[in-house]
Amino acid sequence: MKLATFIPRSKAFQGHLSEPNLHDIPQESLRAHIHAYFEMVHPIYPFLCAETFQQQASSQNLLNLLAADRAWAALYYAVVAIGCQYNDGGSFEAGIGEAWTYFDRSLSHFQDILLCRGSLTAVQALMAMSIFSSTASAFQFEPLMLSEASIMAQGLGYNKSNSLGEESHRRTFWVLYFMEKVSCFITGKVSVLQDSNISCAIPDVKESTFHDYDWFFSFLQYGRLVSKIHSDLFTISSTNQPVADYNTKVQILLQELEAWRLSSPMRFRAGEQLKPRLLHEPLAQTIALMTHYLYLNALLTLSWTLLHFSAARLRATQQLELKRELMRTARSVLELTKYIDVAPSTPIWILGVMPLSCLLILFDLVVHNPEHPETGISLALLDIAGGHFSRLEFASKGTLPGSLIAEFAHLARQYVTEKRQMKNKHKTPDPSTNEPAHSEQPEAVTKAVEAAQPSVIFPSTETENYSQMAVSLPILPQEPLVSGASTTPLWTPAALQEADELFLPLIDDPSYHIDGLQLLGIDLKDLFDHPYPLTDGVGL
Repeated sequence: MKLATFIPRSKAFQGHLSEPNLHDIPQESLRAHIHAYFEMVHPIYPFLCAETFQQQASSQNLLNLLAADRAWAALYYAVVAIGCQYNDGGSFEAGIGEAWTYFDRSLSHFQDILLCRGSLTAVQALMAMSIFSSTASAFQFEPLMLSEASIMAQGLGYNKSNSLGEESHRRTFWVLYFMEKVSCFITGKVSVLQDSNISCAIPDVKESTFHDYDWFFSFLQYGRLVSKIHSDLFTISSTNQPVADYNTKVQILLQELEAWRLSSPMRFRAGEQLKPRLLHEPLAQTIALMTHYLYLNALLTLSWTLLHFSAARLRATQQLELKRELMRTARSVLELTKYIDVAPSTPIWILGVMPLSCLLILFDLVVHNPEHPETGISLALLDIAGGHFSRLEFASKGTLPGSLIAEFAHLARQYVTEKRQMKNKHKTPDPSTNEPAHSEQPEAVTKAVEAAQPSVIFPSTETENYSQMAVSLPILPQEPLVSGASTTPLWTPAALQEADELFLPLIDDPSYHIDGLQLLGIDLKDLFDHPYPLTDGVGL
């Protein structure tokens, strides 16, 4: 069977795939899409030589070049597809929209790229296709594109390119390094790129530098950090090590994460309040949001690691501080949703995965701790998150059912209200009647717990200042919590009141379950999933 039969294609566009014809497309539109790509995407993923690509794209011999070089054709159509998303040609649904017509054409060359001899253009084509695939309409393709690009780049020796004239090889490889490492960390997949086998120098990239922030180099540092987190904490060999050694590694990684956070300028620094008025350069707000979410993602992952792996060895006060930090991190992610551009071009991990993960974390905390003093704040942030997902459903014209997520905020608020009403109306039973006290559950309890049960948390994660966050997390058992800026403890035994305690299912009690309840008929993992029909009409 041909490999091409495994590449999903929209039936509406199959007529375009075999013989691309650009005569019917206005050249002004193609140039506008290419311009949008180099304005909005290239500074973040600067693996192309902008001058060389634009010269070839505007050449009078473009059609002959597309027919002769399939790898360059795949790259060209992927770039046009990405740029088209920024010119109102994108869609949240697979196979729909102008941008997908170009992406389909790029996909039609996937088989040729894999079976033919590898080249720099082929690697770049796969990277461009993976950028388009990071969005909601095609995100299933991203791991495939990045893994194939990584295998090809290492096979061509780009990870060891240090000779003169190999600047483009080094630039391409390091952009691929960041893309692949972050994608694997978010999805939990194993990285193809081996850090121990990389020896090429990091190039200077002027397109990805503000006067006070070299975000290209900063993102590469983050890629290396999350690679270490995966290898030190989530491999088979690392999970078998003693708890003390494991916690020590987490502490070191938290310190490195905090050092990475502090290396950014204040206006871009993760954990500080994001102020758009200070981000006046093009793409500055996008870079700031990415910096915040990258940091919160790693911090949330490390916090969950400590709570799940070492909860039995941590004292109650240490567990409580970790849960508080988890709650603050989830709140920060939800507060930042107001800066997310709800558009087809936004990567799905920013648009949906991180907000959804943190909404479910905060929902669990609210439902299981309705009397906590900060429950009101958490409910307000659940409403904000619900608004974000409602915007998503509106923008996608119902393709992504975000209003289902907004129901979580309604269930949580209804449950907390009814729980408090029950507490206020509680009456002591009359001894003469010999009737036991009623312990009714609010009507929203069942719904709330049903919704909480299938909440599979994906590792991902600005309301509060984080200058004391990462290094203050309790790591080793029987050690006091010490902040990074002073020696004042973050807690005292006298300050630990019953109302401040936090219960979190699957951490406090691994056997936690509720009998007799039926789960809701909604699989949250499918909210951003799409069926991709094959060319013969059989579902994927």
